[in-house]
Amino acid sequence: MPRESKSRLQTIIDTVPSGIIVVEGPEERITYMNRRVQEFFVVPPEIGMPIPAYAEKNKMMHPDGRPYLTSELPMSRALHEGKAVYNDELVIETPTGERNYLLLSAAPLKDSKGRIYGAVTSTENITPLVKAREALRQAYERERYVSQTLQQAFLPNVPDTIGYLRIVSLYKAASKEAAVGGDFYDVFEPNENMVALVVGDVSGKGVDAAVHTALAKYSIRAYAHQDPSPCSVVGNLNNAVFRQAGKEAFITLFYGVIDQNAQTLTFTVAGHEPPLLINENVTELTDGNTALGIIADIEYPECTVPFSSGSLLLYTDGVVEARGDRGFFGRKRLKEFAFANRRKKASDFVSALVKRLEMWTNGNLTDDIALLLVQAEETSPKGTSRKRKSGIEGT
Repeated sequence: MPRESKSRLQTIIDTVPSGIIVVEGPEERITYMNRRVQEFFVVPPEIGMPIPAYAEKNKMMHPDGRPYLTSELPMSRALHEGKAVYNDELVIETPTGERNYLLLSAAPLKDSKGRIYGAVTSTENITPLVKAREALRQAYERERYVSQTLQQAFLPNVPDTIGYLRIVSLYKAASKEAAVGGDFYDVFEPNENMVALVVGDVSGKGVDAAVHTALAKYSIRAYAHQDPSPCSVVGNLNNAVFRQAGKEAFITLFYGVIDQNAQTLTFTVAGHEPPLLINENVTELTDGNTALGIIADIEYPECTVPFSSGSLLLYTDGVVEARGDRGFFGRKRLKEFAFANRRKKASDFVSALVKRLEMWTNGNLTDDIALLLVQAEETSPKGTSRKRKSGIEGT
């Protein structure tokens, strides 16, 4: 190649943002490299130095900390195996403990007869990218910790028994990789002989969802102590969410009140998953109302059903949307599960449901779940409780 052309080629290669290294021969000697290579490596390589000898002067490892063998280097594999290698990540640790992250790709060099005589390697310095990725991961972990702490703080200590009711509650966070959601539940007594049941799901994830969860939970209690009727509580909460959260969030909600004297359940479902009323049959309770915070000043009608026996299962969408190899768990499977397990103790029922969901998702729940199972223990005409003959048995 003429000297002028070779100088022009050298100038072009030196301006390439990637480091370029050429090795030749069985000893893998470095025969060419551009200036960028000098910037990427802790100990700059030298022309004529065999790659194995150079590797001994550097502490090289995989991203997971395993030692990086010389035979694993992309240029060595391209030279000896005759195939291209792409995007292999290499970590070089400095004497001070600092790490440089490089992304290597290599391809074999062949002569006119197709014989391999060397390899060319391109090197990218991805250290800034790796550090940014780690900073993002740490920031995510901090937000997850804060939002999860807030979420746990919002979960009430639900009593096992209120009057003729037996209650089991459960909140299970999604797998570690998933963001914390806005699932919540609550059980309280707004008036004497009345028990309020709440299960809801705030849209969004992380700290914002936790903040809107706090708004919903404590607003519900405040409105219920003024007027516990579902139409009043849910209507007022809808307007509060609409004003405070605007277009940033909406809430799906079940709110119901059990009158222990009349042994009835009066409820409203606002865009939420329909609860299951479990006796000898399993019935969905739904009235198809709009989720909260979407439209202001709308009425939420309420429904009343008898609740002197059987059980009521309240849950969030993480249950039916639990995804496995065969798709979503779905409402149909949930109803089938409820029917098949209707005679179990309440605590065993909930434990079995969680176990079934974990098996369905192979242990990878991608959304939080909240559950409330409320069991009505039948009473005698004088008001003393007796063991039920059907439905889910008591804990």
